[in-house]
Amino acid sequence: MPVAEGYLIFDDAVLDKSYSQCIELVRRQWSGNAKAVIKGIGVVACVDVNPETDQF
Repeated sequence: MPVAEGYLIFDDAVLDKSYSQCIELVRRQWSGNAKAVIKGIGVVACVDVNPETDQF
């Protein structure tokens, strides 16, 4: 059942692939965790939260 109030939560991360040589998805990008530009894969996660049923 759809609810009027809910949340979409987005989180981005960079998976460190500093030692990879041949992975096509690897790009040089900013990592907030490393506080530097590193070779990595960018990942975005999306979670739908329903506060009425306490499910996500």
